Amino acid sequence: MNVIQQCQTQCRAAPQKVVFADALDPRVLDAAGVLKREGLAEPILIGNPLALRDCAGRAGMALPGLTVIDPLHCDNFESFAEAYLALDNSGLDSEGARQSLSNPLFYAAMLVRSGQADICIAGNLSTTGAVLRAALKVIGVAEQHETVSSFFMMSSPDGKDVRLFADAGVVPEPTVAQLADITIDAARNYAKLTGDVPRVAMLSFSTKGSSDHPAARRVREAFEQVRAKAPDLIVDGELQFDAAVVPAVAQQKSPDSPLHGNSNVMIFPSLNAGNIAYKVAQRLCHYQALGPLLQGLMRPMHDLSRGCSADDIVNIAVLASCLNRP
Repeated sequence: MNVIQQCQTQCRAAPQKVVFADALDPRVLDAAGVLKREGLAEPILIGNPLALRDCAGRAGMALPGLTVIDPLHCDNFESFAEAYLALDNSGLDSEGARQSLSNPLFYAAMLVRSGQADICIAGNLSTTGAVLRAALKVIGVAEQHETVSSFFMMSSPDGKDVRLFADAGVVPEPTVAQLADITIDAARNYAKLTGDVPRVAMLSFSTKGSSDHPAARRVREAFEQVRAKAPDLIVDGELQFDAAVVPAVAQQKSPDSPLHGNSNVMIFPSLNAGNIAYKVAQRLCHYQALGPLLQGLMRPMHDLSRGCSADDIVNIAVLASCLNRP
């Protein structure tokens, strides 16, 4: 049973309410229908009911049994606007708060913040910046967190090799403290999704001081912070990729490493490295890239790739539901 199948079993036991902010999209309507029919989630679509029906009709679909909410014509709009006004610290007035809440991203995020939905998924139409802006302004960063980042679950064609890559979507040049946050969050989420013990490699072009370049030192310092904050975590750094995944190379380059070349969580030193790496694995090695999934928020809101398929949306909803379980 692969990671998606494991999560599907958990989802069917207790389907969560998943709100789609960018609902006016045949891919979302298709995915929402699958989630509903298969008992994986209770989808909520944000938008004008007539526009959604027209979108579905043009794609040859129907919307049976799906919950549709039009922010401008719902009972909680004014209370949400008041709640958002109380959250805002930019000098917004009441009319500005209403305008913000008329944006489906902000309204959907408020549904999650208020507990009327469990998870928000967007980004199939909106930019990453727009999704993150709504997430940070409405939901906020989790307690004892300073960093919002993202990760991909990478699954081999046969489903036997599952790794986590982070950060591949949010933080361009993470600081030492941000790298440490990303590492600890990623390890926790890998364990939650797979049930396996995370074995974390903090990657660099250098292995254990083979270079004293500032970029390598940054990873080394982040590793020391991780060890201080999460002493029970199996983690090592800084490591080159081959020393992290090939036991024979690890024996040569880092013989004292607790990973022994058998890592399953890969922490990249920059967004450049992480984003390129996941696409190389996806396109040349045919790994399935499941994500991105956001981590570090107070409540779950996730940002899809605008090039996603309906199947991708279903998978993100399933993984997000598993991450949101106690």
